[in-house]
Amino acid sequence: MLDFKPVTLKDKERIEKYSFKYGENSCQHSFVSMYAHSGKYGDSFAEKDGWLYVCRTHLNTDREKVYLCPMGDTLDEESLRTAIRNLLTDAAEEGKRAVLYTVTSKAKDRIEQAFPRTFRFFEIRDSFEYLYLQQKLAKLSGSQFQTRRRQCRLFYRRYSGRVTIEDITPNSISEILDFQHRWLKERMANGGDTGLCEEDIAIKKELSEYEALDLFGIVIRIDGSIAGYAFGVPVSEDCFDLLAEKGDRSIPYIYQVLKRELPDYCSKRYVYFNWEEDVGSPGLREMKLRYHPDILMVKYRAEEVSNEQWKT
Repeated sequence: MLDFKPVTLKDKERIEKYSFKYGENSCQHSFVSMYAHSGKYGDSFAEKDGWLYVCRTHLNTDREKVYLCPMGDTLDEESLRTAIRNLLTDAAEEGKRAVLYTVTSKAKDRIEQAFPRTFRFFEIRDSFEYLYLQQKLAKLSGSQFQTRRRQCRLFYRRYSGRVTIEDITPNSISEILDFQHRWLKERMANGGDTGLCEEDIAIKKELSEYEALDLFGIVIRIDGSIAGYAFGVPVSEDCFDLLAEKGDRSIPYIYQVLKRELPDYCSKRYVYFNWEEDVGSPGLREMKLRYHPDILMVKYRAEEVSNEQWKT
């Protein structure tokens, strides 16, 4: 059986050794996601045979044990076979079937090849991730972004001489937390769902360990007061994950400006920005599609079938 341990802050370097190299730029494979959403998913991890295994303990049932897709060298078929067999054995030792989340198209093909007829795969549209070229977001060039450019110009014209943009620092965290509290209170008063409260818990946990988690973000101020903020974290050498983006909804075009300014101000040039999933929200999906993702990362749920084939 795999020796799973709860994800803690001290495990950051250990986990990122795998996630940066083998996480396929998925936000769900990042250390910050595992750490910040520990209350929701209860992620625990184990290392064995050169692979990282993550169990979502809060999603386990009497019949299923739930894992993220393991992270390791999927190009080595024998190594992949060992990794998947380790998960199947781990679940079987508890009398359960293995279920894998965050399986990308690439991983699906390789798992099917290594273990034919062992899993059923279900495409999970609400979990698709939206990746954009950083320079495209920062420049908004081309006719497809004409409206977005106009909206940003209108914002700066309306608040001419009153806008400042600064990096988030430890000194600004408490003020951002106050803004986040007001933002959530307003949204919940206007029909926000419980998912916003779960997100709020993660945001507060991330901000409380801002430097330790190597986060980067910006605050946009109007007349010195926060109008919006956004921050994220690299999930690989080439990809930055947008973790949170909140604006004062009474300020026209604040979100359009945040979406452009964070990629422009980012301290490092990445290839992609990951805007994560739309979680099935029609409004979020429409907005993310309007920015024309360069990669729409397809993800699957893989369920072990009720047979003994993999043991042979």
